[in-house]
Amino acid sequence: MVDIMEVERMKTLVGSLDDGGPVNRLQAVSELRQEVGRAETVAVRQARQAGLSWEAIAQALGVTRQAVHKRYGKR
Repeated sequence: MVDIMEVERMKTLVGSLDDGGPVNRLQAVSELRQEVGRAETVAVRQARQAGLSWEAIAQALGVTRQAVHKRYGKR
């Protein structure tokens, strides 16, 4: 499960996309990408622990089974 602090951090970053100039927005996008990546990693791990196949995870993420297995299969 995604931690409530992570969710709040993502909300803050999304909100900051409207603040400041282009550099601030780019920094917020970069940080948001990192947060989402961490959340995805946790979700994939939990899905595998719950018995979901690589195919089911790939479909949920909108990628191929090979892509998701390559990224997360060796963890």
